[in-house]
Amino acid sequence: MPDGFAVRFAIEAGFLILLGVGAGVADLKTIVIVAVVGGGWALVSLIELSIWRAAPRPTVPYVLPPAPGLEAEPEQVPEVEAAPSDAAYPLRAGAGDAPSEEIEAYTRVLDVEPVGTPSDEPGQ
Repeated sequence: MPDGFAVRFAIEAGFLILLGVGAGVADLKTIVIVAVVGGGWALVSLIELSIWRAAPRPTVPYVLPPAPGLEAEPEQVPEVEAAPSDAAYPLRAGAGDAPSEEIEAYTRVLDVEPVGTPSDEPGQ
């Protein structure tokens, strides 16, 4: 790896492992071991952050020029239809309080037997 990431990762992982083992061998309480390893992890994270912030960033222009030999064609923008008015949607809130004939046309009542009727029970 060109950045030396693998070596740095191995050193950081070894540090955290040795920190946890050392805290365990020192016969510390569990909560103290967790706090020590958490502090070590925070230290490693700060080191990684500083290395990441110090690394140079490639600069890429936001608008690339067209490739040579290709002429830029004007973009074809599709026409957008106008939004339909409230009159086109009679069920929309604000279309009116009184039911209209169009709303009645959209309404359909289904004939369904209630669940648990005697005809649905097995053995009869």
